[in-house]
Amino acid sequence: MHRSTLLTLTLSLAILLGRGVAAATLVAGDQERTLEFGGVARAYRVHVPAGYDGTTPVPLVLDFHGLTSNAAQQAALSGFVKLSETAGFIVAHPDGLNHAWNAGVCCGNAGIDDVGFVRAVVAAIVVEGNVDATRVYATGLSNGGAISQRLACEAADLFAAAAPLAFPLSLRPLSACQPSRSMPILTFMGLTDALVHYEGGLFASAPDTFAYWRDVNGCRGTEPDARDARGASRCETYTRCQRGAEVGLCSITARAFPGAAFDGHILYLNPDYDLAEVAWAFLSRFRLPAVAVPRRVALAGPVRVKLGRARGTLPTLEWTLSLGAGTWTAEDAAGNALTGSWVRRGRTGVLSLTGDSRATLLALLASQASPVVGRAVTVGLAARNPLLVRLDGQGMPRRLIGRFTLTDGAATGAKRGLVTVRLGGR
Repeated sequence: MHRSTLLTLTLSLAILLGRGVAAATLVAGDQERTLEFGGVARAYRVHVPAGYDGTTPVPLVLDFHGLTSNAAQQAALSGFVKLSETAGFIVAHPDGLNHAWNAGVCCGNAGIDDVGFVRAVVAAIVVEGNVDATRVYATGLSNGGAISQRLACEAADLFAAAAPLAFPLSLRPLSACQPSRSMPILTFMGLTDALVHYEGGLFASAPDTFAYWRDVNGCRGTEPDARDARGASRCETYTRCQRGAEVGLCSITARAFPGAAFDGHILYLNPDYDLAEVAWAFLSRFRLPAVAVPRRVALAGPVRVKLGRARGTLPTLEWTLSLGAGTWTAEDAAGNALTGSWVRRGRTGVLSLTGDSRATLLALLASQASPVVGRAVTVGLAARNPLLVRLDGQGMPRRLIGRFTLTDGAATGAKRGLVTVRLGGR
């Protein structure tokens, strides 16, 4: 068990014991449990396979129900209980307050710390059973898929991988999803889903979710390098990502319920794939790596604009930059969030942006550069290594250098210039 996971579980255990939660012992079969969290008694179910005797550490899968559903219904629906008997893992089904999870844009329960509750559930199960803490996984359907997405974003120090169903990335903007490391994730979305649309709308689209996870995990290539099609469904995967991560999207044609709100939404009900088996085949290949605490530093400095004779300095740019294990995040003074992947080359870090982060940053620089030039301009990324971070001997970021193109699209003819960013420690 690595240091960050041990610290998380130790703190959670201390909280549980401080509340007088007695440690039981898991035995084969189904068990009902409660724990107090946030001043409320919260419930969860645990299924332990018949072959479990407590002598060998086993994986743990948390399987989350959808909106208006509950732990018992999810246990009966998803297929993970049956699969746990043959694959030999423990599966837990937590109950959301008000039959819901606070998963960002879905679905209510504002102010409820469901990520913290899930951490406490994992800690409690670790106390009772012999769990391999490097093999804890998240999955779930609909609102349960949404909380699985959020856990992939906010609890990458605890979960080795995630397999959300019937819900895209559940945070807005997408760049609010800031995993502390490269995170393996396989998202399942319904091609004919009438409730959570594949092409987006009220929520993010399946393609945008796929692209975001590809970008934040630094996957190579613009097209998936592994494909499998069965019937009217298909799975596509980027297998060459940072730190051994993989990113997949399974597009499922689920059973139709004409006229019902959940038409095409219950993805488990499809003729092409056993989704519990597909999810487990993906999840079970990943272990939580030994991840150091992200390196966080405040940087500030000038932004200079040059376009022909027009030259000027924009307002000082201030970033709080954090370098994780294969991922990075930044937030400026206005609260704009940026994220992406990065690789280290000696004393230099090369940063890449996710699609939405790129759009946010370029639009911000363009809006500030236009008054200097005197007319509207377009800012783009430099062709090679547009964002570089200089690291000290301990790997802490000390300076950030950004290089961007500047295009004047005036009617008199386009001119090209430069925007340069140089940030140092404040």
